[in-house]
Amino acid sequence: MEAEKTIAQDTRDNPKRNSKWMPVEVMQFMTHNSLSLYKKKGSHAPLDKLVAYEKSEKLNPYKKGVVFVSPCKADLAEGKGIVVTSYETLHEKVFELSHWTPNTYRGGTYYNFKKRHIKGHTRENLKQINVIGFDIDTKNVDLYALYLGCEELGLPRLNLLLETPRGFQAFFVLDTPFYINNNKEYKSLRVAERLSDNIRKALSKYVPVDTGCVPFGFYRIPREDNTLDFYDEPASTSQLLKWSKQYEEQNKRASLHVIYDKNAEAFDQTSSDWYHALIRATDIQKGHHGASRNNAILTLAIANYASGRPLEEAYDELDQFNSNLEQPLSKNEFERILKSAYSGKYKGAKRTYVEGLLELWTDGQAQFSGREGWYKFKKPREERVRSHYEEREEDILAYLETHTSPEMAFLEGSLKMLADTFGMAVSSLKEVLKRSNKIIKRSIGQGRAAVTKVASRSMLFKRLLLLRKKQIEQEQLTLAELLPELNMSIHTLDIPSLEAELLLHEVDLLYRSGASPPVRMTG
Repeated sequence: MEAEKTIAQDTRDNPKRNSKWMPVEVMQFMTHNSLSLYKKKGSHAPLDKLVAYEKSEKLNPYKKGVVFVSPCKADLAEGKGIVVTSYETLHEKVFELSHWTPNTYRGGTYYNFKKRHIKGHTRENLKQINVIGFDIDTKNVDLYALYLGCEELGLPRLNLLLETPRGFQAFFVLDTPFYINNNKEYKSLRVAERLSDNIRKALSKYVPVDTGCVPFGFYRIPREDNTLDFYDEPASTSQLLKWSKQYEEQNKRASLHVIYDKNAEAFDQTSSDWYHALIRATDIQKGHHGASRNNAILTLAIANYASGRPLEEAYDELDQFNSNLEQPLSKNEFERILKSAYSGKYKGAKRTYVEGLLELWTDGQAQFSGREGWYKFKKPREERVRSHYEEREEDILAYLETHTSPEMAFLEGSLKMLADTFGMAVSSLKEVLKRSNKIIKRSIGQGRAAVTKVASRSMLFKRLLLLRKKQIEQEQLTLAELLPELNMSIHTLDIPSLEAELLLHEVDLLYRSGASPPVRMTG
């Protein structure tokens, strides 16, 4: 549509903005054009384009939504922000803002317009879920492990990686959003939440993902200064759902290591410390995704059901809990939640939700407790005669992590010297380097005069990010430019497809401020 080129084109007319993509284009890509292109009042677009756009929108069967934005984290903590309905507004205010909701809501308003206390960013008011996002709340993290984790798990390439003051945020942009409605008690929303939960849980094995964060809440606004990587091919929603189902089935099989005695007494969750801490909380409020008063009552009710308590007993206790809340639920809503908890759909209180509630509404002293699966662990390393090659690889990677840096990514010496440094035989070192897909080896020269250089792919990835931050003038950088000068002998490795994309081919995604979104989003 010609009208939808305007915001991006007008942006590039600004001489101060010379990158190949603009923040508003990325936000347009992430939100699937679910906002209006122009402001309803006070637009700076030419009149003929406004008229043409309004005419085209009358034929559009899908209503536009809103997103919520906030100028800083302090304001966000106080519930202050702005309800935004157009990409034109986002473009005008993007450098004055820090946070936004990349998932679109049906509408929004204010508790207090003068103080900008926003209203409407609740779970039930979601219009569509456009992205699956998650937080990494530490800078002490191997980002390459995040990409490698996606590759090994069978997840698609991340679409956006942002740096935040305390860590990072990453996003999968769905090719088909989850459209939210109240059919079957918000089934599509529950499916999306389950997918988000599985992705965060799976990736937490590779990097410290915050598994308890609000899945569809506020995230950092993408800008040139905080975008480390941008990939403009959205993730297949159908493939992600297929992956999620397989992941749950694998986890279920992995947990079936112990057969419990059917006559054994069920674990009583209502006697746990976390249950008592939560039921004493009286200031639980609405509007917190996954940690609101609705979720608190549902969690407590499920604990009662899983512990075998009759519905009548649970009703009496939780009715008293609801009455003690500063903002209690209505009787109809309360009874609907209890009915859902006792429907048999849930087997027990979920750890992530319990921990989120405890963190937000209690003093944090109580911890979740519940029956966990049993797993068979390997014997301690010292009890085995010979270490596995995987452990040798881990030894080398650990040494490289502490003795190399993004500025000096390679460790060099003869094979004998390197083997002594790593505390292993030369033959073991050769075998590890042959098997490893996480270590790069280059040999310069031949025979006794040969010099071997080794580096971890993780450190090379950090070097890529370092050069990206320094805004080097090159638009393209290949792996050959990162490696030392080669001579006769080169040790080749089988490299997974993602690594090939990041390291062997041109990695211009990291050396320009991202890439242009798909044509359909801006043209």
